[in-house]
Amino acid sequence: MVVEFDNFYVTRYMGAKYKLLDFILPPVTNLLREGESFVDLMAGTHSVGYALKKRNRIIANDIQHYSKVFGEAIIENNTLSNIHFRFSKDFDELEINRNISNWFIETYSDTYFSKYQCQEISTIRIVISKIIDPYVQQIYLTALAYAMSLCQSSTGHFAQYLPKSHPRLKYLRSMSVFETFRQRCQEIEIILSKYSGKVFNLEIIDFLNQEYLHEHAGSGSLAYLDPPYSPAQYSRYYHLLETVFLNDEPNVGFKGVYRDDRFQSDFCSTKKALKAFENVISNVSKKDWNLVISYANSGVVDISNLKEVCDNFYPVVTVLNRDYSHSTQGRGETRDISELLVICSKN
Repeated sequence: MVVEFDNFYVTRYMGAKYKLLDFILPPVTNLLREGESFVDLMAGTHSVGYALKKRNRIIANDIQHYSKVFGEAIIENNTLSNIHFRFSKDFDELEINRNISNWFIETYSDTYFSKYQCQEISTIRIVISKIIDPYVQQIYLTALAYAMSLCQSSTGHFAQYLPKSHPRLKYLRSMSVFETFRQRCQEIEIILSKYSGKVFNLEIIDFLNQEYLHEHAGSGSLAYLDPPYSPAQYSRYYHLLETVFLNDEPNVGFKGVYRDDRFQSDFCSTKKALKAFENVISNVSKKDWNLVISYANSGVVDISNLKEVCDNFYPVVTVLNRDYSHSTQGRGETRDISELLVICSKN
């Protein structure tokens, strides 16, 4: 029997699982009864949690602030399915001022966006900051992330921008962030659920120590861990989303104009990743939760070593794999990897 799950595309994002739901969700739902808590430890764009939103209580976490906003918009939000009715009130009379200047425009003009595109982003962000309803604000920010991802002058992320000689630069700079944002706002439809969700913005061990989990995630819960597979730090690849969502003026540097307060994940380190896995797996095991881990055969930790750690804490550990063509984020290339699921069960 083919089981269909809800899907919501947030933005271009490395490792997003919306195309792998048919691989990930059957083992998850085999171990997780309807109505029990699904604990998403590193949620990213919340693809898996959203797919289970109508079936389970979703408790999600991610260290990146933009992920928390995504989660509040599509996971925690159970009252507002769309913003169609709001858009004309908030934006239809908006005019982009070509003379406007501020820190964001001065810092990022002619990098990932043209000066005018930076003015569009900044003007939209100013309007969003004045919205009182938090869910409306978060949905607008989610739509803005989508628009930025389509219009950015880069290879699909914000680690580096295209050189002035790149053949696609003229086309990308001609795109309107505001018009793309407008279209996305009209398209958005968010499913609502009878189960209340909650989203956190914490380091993973701090999250696992939250009293909220003790109250809302009992022994029938399942934790899902989707850590970085490679040395690439997400805080570097998506720093500009963090800055736009925080609406701050951080110290920036290097050619990529990165924030200097970027979080560095131990899961990206060949020296620290295995210990990071052990720390999380042991903490989850103590809560008497089942655990499913997404990983890849190309990860910084060898799968045999990861399975050995899981075997130390769970009596039943199974590894599933699926060959998968992985996008190289805008360079027009793909590479074949094996997407892995490590399924850890208490019985």
